[in-house]
Amino acid sequence: MGTQKALSWLVAIVGVWELVAAFVLGYSTTSAALWNAVIFGIALIILGIWAAVSSREETDKTLDWINMAVGIWLILAPFLLGYTAVASAVWNDVIVGLIVVVLAGWGVYTISHLHPHAAAT
Repeated sequence: MGTQKALSWLVAIVGVWELVAAFVLGYSTTSAALWNAVIFGIALIILGIWAAVSSREETDKTLDWINMAVGIWLILAPFLLGYTAVASAVWNDVIVGLIVVVLAGWGVYTISHLHPHAAAT
């Protein structure tokens, strides 16, 4: 369970980056990119911490699946929300999305394969 908890903390840390990225990378004047970063950065922080402190494997697994969905959203968001002209926002969201998908997917794998009784729920 330690690996899954560490992965969840990493998701929360990546969420902090997503939250501040618009300001650090200079695309805070692009409304869609800014609000996407703020909303989904906060979501990753909350979901990551929740999964990290949860004592229920079923909850952890569900939160990891939600984080994977958020990661996929971040990959698609620049194209769906129309801020592809802002290269720093596009690259940040795609890279953060890929990192979250990998971390959360690894978490699901860890729970499902190292704790098979959680996979049945």
